Amino acid sequence: MTDIVISGNMKLADIANLDKRALVFLPRFGIDLGLGDKTIKETCQTHNINVDFFLLMINVFLNKNYFPDRKLKNLDVGMLLMYLENSHKYYLEEKIPYLEKLIEVFKQTVKHPATKQLDMFFKQYILEVKEHLAYEDQTAFPYVAKLAEEMKNENVNLSDIDYHIGVFEERHDNIEEKLSDLKNLLIKYFPPSNDRYIRIRILYELADFEEDLMNHARIEDKVLISIVAQLEKNMHKK
Repeated sequence: MTDIVISGNMKLADIANLDKRALVFLPRFGIDLGLGDKTIKETCQTHNINVDFFLLMINVFLNKNYFPDRKLKNLDVGMLLMYLENSHKYYLEEKIPYLEKLIEVFKQTVKHPATKQLDMFFKQYILEVKEHLAYEDQTAFPYVAKLAEEMKNENVNLSDIDYHIGVFEERHDNIEEKLSDLKNLLIKYFPPSNDRYIRIRILYELADFEEDLMNHARIEDKVLISIVAQLEKNMHKK
């Protein structure tokens, strides 16, 4: 899709047709297909979703050149965390299990010494992804939620928390990068299998996962880190 700025008057079905990435984005807001001809604004009203927040998220997710700047000032941190947690839930409960099933099927269709290496590499990568997501869910996100809640109070007290968003930023490694090695294993080093299409399907799914993780990371970099850094700055002024 071209780098257009999506507005509330656009039909959501048109966006889904233009950019397939919207298909995995929408369920994180509880929006299923069967969109009809409703605009984004109408769809958000039907699902009780804040329109401005939805537009912010979908623009950052689909457009790598989009930066929300001043729109971050009024962002609801609770909604942002819910979106990020829903993304993690999708990875853990849907995407990763599906990839695991595909890899198991592929292993049954080809006999090659590299099969063991593929299996080990894939399992190690998935473990790293799960550890990455667990750190965000159990450490970073609770900190952000507490910070946002405390900022609503007149007396800000975070003295019991030895943490700041800079720690998250330092640890925010690109977990999608190692997928390139996994794809190369499948493209370069395996002979033809009994089912050539299972390998193609796996490569499609890995590429889709890689792109999704990159888009997800961009939201955390451009939105989460920016807004929390501002909250921390405001906290020190009190």
